[in-house]
Amino acid sequence: MKILIIEDEPNTTRLVALALTTKWVEVNLISTGYGEEGIELVKKELPDIIILDLRLPDIDGFEVLRQIRSFSDALVVILTARGEEDNRIRGLQEGADEYIVKPFSAGELVARMKALIRRREITKAMAGVANRQLSIDFANETATVGNKLLRMGPSHYELFYLLVTNEGKALSKQFLLKKVFPEHGDDTRIVDVYIDKIRQQLEEYPNNPKIIIDDGTTGYKFVGSYSVVREALKETES
Repeated sequence: MKILIIEDEPNTTRLVALALTTKWVEVNLISTGYGEEGIELVKKELPDIIILDLRLPDIDGFEVLRQIRSFSDALVVILTARGEEDNRIRGLQEGADEYIVKPFSAGELVARMKALIRRREITKAMAGVANRQLSIDFANETATVGNKLLRMGPSHYELFYLLVTNEGKALSKQFLLKKVFPEHGDDTRIVDVYIDKIRQQLEEYPNNPKIIIDDGTTGYKFVGSYSVVREALKETES
């Protein structure tokens, strides 16, 4: 965790540094007392969190915030003696993630920063799930990942259907060959070819599959979570 402190009061910088190094030991601290240098450090060092004072000797802290927000999505915590409501509102509207008024509690500062990190991690994780959400419409024989419709011919879909409807269960290549490609005799390589084509569209990293995986012997199993158009499923089963 890399944290940049933009603060011109040495005592405040020392207090923040002490709080972070004692209560959050896995941090790398960088500091400057000037806004212009702080902006350049954001570009160069790519900090995860920026602690920003509003009263700086060379440039107003709000201007520093505006410039940082023009190129960086790092978390910004304003730490200032300017506690007026108008300043709080302005700071949050212009892109700050937290606004803490001096004098401050070291424990509260660290707790709020950790909470910001947790919320950002949760948001990113949820966005990733949403972007990779697999949705299957059995009635129309279609599947989508996020907003992307998977391109599957009848054999692709039939193979995919067998794996999905037997989620968590290993299906042998021989079984899949007999069900989907009976005209290919005993040559199970056709199953591998079609599985690979499905993975290219379905998996985020096709060479390291997480949804359709080898069962460790001679087959495949579907282990990815998915949502189903329930009415379509009922129609197909009836």
